[in-house]
Amino acid sequence: MAFCQTGRRQTLILAGLALTLGARAHAANNGKTGILPGATARDPLVIDAGSLDFFDREQKLVYSDRVLVANGPSTLKASRLIVYLEDKKKTAGGDKDRVKRVDAEGPVTLTSTNQVTTGDRVSFDRAQNRVQLTGNVTITEGDTVVRGDRAAYDMTSGDASVEADSAQGRRIRTTFTSKQPPKN
Repeated sequence: MAFCQTGRRQTLILAGLALTLGARAHAANNGKTGILPGATARDPLVIDAGSLDFFDREQKLVYSDRVLVANGPSTLKASRLIVYLEDKKKTAGGDKDRVKRVDAEGPVTLTSTNQVTTGDRVSFDRAQNRVQLTGNVTITEGDTVVRGDRAAYDMTSGDASVEADSAQGRRIRTTFTSKQPPKN
């Protein structure tokens, strides 16, 4: 039986969104995260793609053709992945981690241990510690599904939001499925 409900249950799904988009990984890693939300700087990173182009002047890497990224507990599938790097001069103090932003173009699927999030585009801004999903966003945890046009998660504050394009007459839809047997 499916039902929609407000209040505490919606807060739980937004908290679940926080798990998909990344838990804060500060203590053991001096605030450093992996390139995917939820990963730490110590987690292995594997990027598999059909092609890779490096643009030295812009300091960006563009992976394309069925991109698959595995980083800690998260995986990402996309048509194209763009990794923006800090200028080499800014990281000359021995910090080898130069990734400042990661954009994925889709369709995009971001998977964690208990959730699957899909959309047309995902952007992870490491400096602001924010994840944004746009276009046909679906967040699934178990039997609970949230659909909207945009989702944002601030990994520092834990605040999350899902929005729909009301100008187009669209609305957010959340479906909760009861696991309790019906009462007789």
